Amino acid sequence: MKKLIILSFCVFSLLACTKKKFTGTYSFWYNTEVANDLSAYGITSLSLYVDEQFVKTIDASKHYTGDPGCGTGNFVYEESMFKKENRTHYYKIYDQTNSLIWHGPFMMSQKECNSLQLTR
Repeated sequence: MKKLIILSFCVFSLLACTKKKFTGTYSFWYNTEVANDLSAYGITSLSLYVDEQFVKTIDASKHYTGDPGCGTGNFVYEESMFKKENRTHYYKIYDQTNSLIWHGPFMMSQKECNSLQLTR
């Protein structure tokens, strides 16, 4: 009986543990040339959607002269993931008239920060 109680406690302890989650970060950004093109076409704001879920809307005139680095950019998408987990997502960026400007897949990895330069 004592062994059964100890065994039950051990099984319960194993089931009660949760896996630790880490944050993966993905940045989307564009340079001055792209910002000027957006302005020339009358685009004033951009909205990011990941897997059809709204993330953020920004002022289209905001831009970077070079890769802004990990965790910054026009758009930053973060997600909690388990150790050694990778996820593929699909992004879409629309302008203020709901016209699709950019789209495509991207892969996120836990504890990593990646960036994508949006080009014309």
